[in-house]
Amino acid sequence: MYLPLGKYSPDITLGLVSASRNCFPRSLSEERTARLVKAAAAAGIKLVTPQGESAIVETKAHALEAATQLKAAGVDAVVFYLGNFSPEIEDAVFIKEFGGYAMILAAAEEDAGTLLQKRGDALCGLLSAVLAVRKRDLLGKLHIPEAPVVSAEEGVAEIQHFIKVMKVVKGAKNATLGLFGPRPRDFESCNYNTASVSSIGIEIEELGLFDLENEVQKIKAEGGAKEIAKEMKSFVPGVPNDSDFVSRLSDYEKALLNFRERLQLSGAASQCWSEQETALKHVPCFINGRLADKGFPVACENDTYSLVSELLGQYASDKTVTILDINHSIPKNLHASLKDYPVQDMVGMFHCGNTARSLLKNPEMKHQVIMKRLMEPNTPPDITRGTVEGQIIGSPITVVQVHGVGDKLRAYIAEGEFLDLDPKTFGSTGTAYIPGFRRFYRHVLLGRFHHHAAVAFNHCGAALYDAFKMLGVEEIYTPLPDGIAYPGENVFRNGLTATGKK
Repeated sequence: MYLPLGKYSPDITLGLVSASRNCFPRSLSEERTARLVKAAAAAGIKLVTPQGESAIVETKAHALEAATQLKAAGVDAVVFYLGNFSPEIEDAVFIKEFGGYAMILAAAEEDAGTLLQKRGDALCGLLSAVLAVRKRDLLGKLHIPEAPVVSAEEGVAEIQHFIKVMKVVKGAKNATLGLFGPRPRDFESCNYNTASVSSIGIEIEELGLFDLENEVQKIKAEGGAKEIAKEMKSFVPGVPNDSDFVSRLSDYEKALLNFRERLQLSGAASQCWSEQETALKHVPCFINGRLADKGFPVACENDTYSLVSELLGQYASDKTVTILDINHSIPKNLHASLKDYPVQDMVGMFHCGNTARSLLKNPEMKHQVIMKRLMEPNTPPDITRGTVEGQIIGSPITVVQVHGVGDKLRAYIAEGEFLDLDPKTFGSTGTAYIPGFRRFYRHVLLGRFHHHAAVAFNHCGAALYDAFKMLGVEEIYTPLPDGIAYPGENVFRNGLTATGKK
């Protein structure tokens, strides 16, 4: 989704249409719908409803008219609400005619004292409605909550969740990614298949690193990106007092922004390590972090799958995201507080220095230590400068990653937290606790996913999970609870067998 800089997720216009079966009182559906709309308004949610008789679907004519009105109003998705049993055929006709995504809810019974005259039979009606939708092969357009029979207040909570889901879905379906250069040789696992990315609606613009080089040269010839350079000099400590080097960074940032505007890009990935350093005379980490903080994630190593993951994580969290390596194990003596944690469920998450300033404690520009060993072993750092290093802030996190499987995508989602403690190493680095990580790493990640992961800085796994389902991702992995074995797990080694009497 091409969004203004500084905006992290698309806006969602949500419709609401209700239904009533002809042998049930229409007034029952009207009353319950009015309570739901009022509760949603109190929560700050505006719902677009059809005008006239079609606000409550009872006939095919109502269903067609309601769909026509909501499409004309530009709604992105619809809440389809069974105020009573509902007319199953007409329910499916509406879903088919609307053509977009819908969430189905049904009204719970409200009061034992009204069960004689105001019983809506939601459980029965929902069975009929969903089966009618499935018969017409429309189930892929339907979001069914974990508990779809709701009170007005519970309905609002489900609507809030559905809005988060639809931000991810709408964002993906309208996103275009710019890829600059092929995957670096030393990162074979950062491959990508354009068909797998396109399978969830994302478009790709494949370009060359030379396209960026040419754009940079054009900017230099026009006098350079002076305003960006001026801002950069005080952006973080450690930016060198070297106008030539700062102009390399600012002109590169301007080049990326030019392509963003020209091609209406939602994110980008570039051929870092180590061709970009040779060609453009800097590492791109600093710029990647700056742009991620403005809602335009830029992945390194031309890692398209991680860029997709960053973008979806950004839409779900509505905040700045980053890309990190699932990098190193945590020694028990890193910090005294780790005695309270299962250290094997902890992971050092690291990258060279592409994490946004807002996500780091005491950020500072430095050079890339590993690259310098390779590219500038006997000279002061020059072309390996441009990382931003610091401890990643303590925060709840959602780790999300996709990878190709044929022409489709698979995904994993795990929630945890970054601990607020010194990682005692270089780079943009944090110490993450992810419950169940040891077994999840062994039985899910190994052989299915590569070393990068996108990180969102709140818990948004629920929205991502449902969004992946609506986007057609069939393999979605999450850590299993203690005591439940993964396929192929050696239950004897991991203590998951029956223990008998104690």
